[in-house]
Amino acid sequence: MKFELAVIALFSLLILPAFGQDVSIDQLKQMMTQSAENLTTYTYSRSAESKIIYSNDSLNQKFDAVKETQGKVNLTAQAGMWSHRLTDKGTGEVLTWEGYFVNGSEHWKEGQNWTEFNITDAAAVMEDYNELPSQVDLLTYSEMEIVGTESYGGEDCYKLVGTPIPMIVKTILGVQLFASYLSSPFPLPDDFSNKSFNFDNTDLINNSNVTVMAWVSKETSLLKRIDIDSNLTITPMILNITEPNFRIETALNETTSYNNFGEPVQIVLPAGAQNQSFRMAGADWRWAIFGLLEP
Repeated sequence: MKFELAVIALFSLLILPAFGQDVSIDQLKQMMTQSAENLTTYTYSRSAESKIIYSNDSLNQKFDAVKETQGKVNLTAQAGMWSHRLTDKGTGEVLTWEGYFVNGSEHWKEGQNWTEFNITDAAAVMEDYNELPSQVDLLTYSEMEIVGTESYGGEDCYKLVGTPIPMIVKTILGVQLFASYLSSPFPLPDDFSNKSFNFDNTDLINNSNVTVMAWVSKETSLLKRIDIDSNLTITPMILNITEPNFRIETALNETTSYNNFGEPVQIVLPAGAQNQSFRMAGADWRWAIFGLLEP
């Protein structure tokens, strides 16, 4: 009997870390939301990669780009900034972009050109720079599951895995679909041009995958890291359109880490921002590939 009890106790120790949780996913989502609402300062870094393959009977063309992002948020001072560095791995070309919201004014730097925007709703602009709550909302409106615990950034974290609700999945895939066509060697289908495209008339959902993983601090319930992976295959048959045969395979993968919660964060508008010029007529199409992954 003692032997049997010992075996049962040992078995319990083995399975509890994997399956036993001291908090439910619904409780954790509520705690994450509350923690995000009480933020004062934080920084973040993001690495995102887009890969697209265009092919038909006579063509095989690839696009591969990486975007690195750094950001700072100071909610006490109502200030924020982000900087992007986009590298086209095929050509080696690098594009840079910066955004600042300081003292109620917003400035963007595209290449070497600075632009100041007319602000009509400062609170809404600050919400855009304070991006962490929107990432928490993404998790809240996803079918997430706590799959265990892992150490991340020196903290014990709950690890979550799941898929956004169908409405959000369609939004993500829709952005990915349209963005893929911006650089496509294939013509835009008429349904896109005349705005009669209907996602539900296609088979895109069955030829795609959107997954989300997250690491949430056990101690503070703050989101420490979130990974979003989205893969989509596009053909005339999948789109339910009559076009010459082609295939587009596109993958978007991003990892965002959040750090320095509550620590001093200084956000200062660079002196060069005073040398403003008109905003560029249009952004490079490659930025649109990452529309899903902004700011």
